[in-house]
Amino acid sequence: MEGRRCGGLREALVAGGALGAVLVAESRPSEPRAFAAARTAHSFRESVSSSQPVLVSPAEGASRASGRRTAVAVGVACAAGVAQVGLRRPRPRRSGAGASEASLRRALPDSLQPAARGDVLIKPDADAVGAALCAEVAAAAKRAISERGAFALAIPGGSILKMLAAGSAELEGVEWEKGVLAYVNHKCVPNDDTAATHKKAMDLFLSGWSGLKIIQVAGTADGTAEADGYEAALRALPANLLPRSAAGMPVFDLSLIGVGDDGHFGSLYPGRQEIADESGRWVLSVDMKSPPSITLTPNAILASRDILVASAGVSEKYPMGKSEAMKTAIEGTEGPRSFPAQVLRGRARWLLDAAAASKLSSSYH
Repeated sequence: MEGRRCGGLREALVAGGALGAVLVAESRPSEPRAFAAARTAHSFRESVSSSQPVLVSPAEGASRASGRRTAVAVGVACAAGVAQVGLRRPRPRRSGAGASEASLRRALPDSLQPAARGDVLIKPDADAVGAALCAEVAAAAKRAISERGAFALAIPGGSILKMLAAGSAELEGVEWEKGVLAYVNHKCVPNDDTAATHKKAMDLFLSGWSGLKIIQVAGTADGTAEADGYEAALRALPANLLPRSAAGMPVFDLSLIGVGDDGHFGSLYPGRQEIADESGRWVLSVDMKSPPSITLTPNAILASRDILVASAGVSEKYPMGKSEAMKTAIEGTEGPRSFPAQVLRGRARWLLDAAAASKLSSSYH
């Protein structure tokens, strides 16, 4: 087995410190081995199930968390101390809110190195990207269920929702009742609002993922309260369903990420303090637009067992897809405060169609 390589074997960019973990490397047809490597396995064996979709509100999550958070944290700390095989050694991260770009770069020393060739997979078109993304979701769920009886998935809004909606064949057989889904980011609007990612996802595919536990926003316009409530709901989840890292971050089995043309992902935008957050929070309020939104923090996303960035499709606005954004995210030197998606290098895999990859250097083709 070999760890993911980024210009040689380098230290893992794992948020918040070491994840006691075992590297599991899987190769798949037509996929670089390095692209499939570097997934960390956690030994939590308690199984969960439900007979129908379960929607968890922040208020319910907060009440569940009361009196249980300490016990959960202790249990995870004990379970996390297993061997690492082939994974780059994690570097401890600084604590304290309001970290500068310089401190963020020290915490993520490889953030300005181009992404490794093995971390970038190029498919011919958007349909192929969507199929590959859905296959990754199914594989992540199956792997986690086999190891601890449950899985945790984080998804964004945007084009990735359409990819998930089109993947019924690849997602057939997933035991949704053993999983939990959280949103990478979400507008502070009612869940049935047409602008709500939750409504879009329910309309497109979630209503068919029977038994899946879905963490919803409360649906108010109060960004701070929404962020606090959403984090409480996540923290209330048992460790077998949503494991924690040694630093106390949530460990989603797979986080799906879309990148905007300005480099934002989730609601982590250029030039804002959220991209350099070192507060230890899992969820932040972002009062940049009206209505505000909530977002998983960079450390919460980077602690994921696997991160998959997907970009595909063309439009009148993007006749060559988001090729410029992908080139900057994968190869640019601006720095994560100016182009947030660069913080994902070394931790994420990049799944692109030919249009999105068209401006990458020849070494990626």
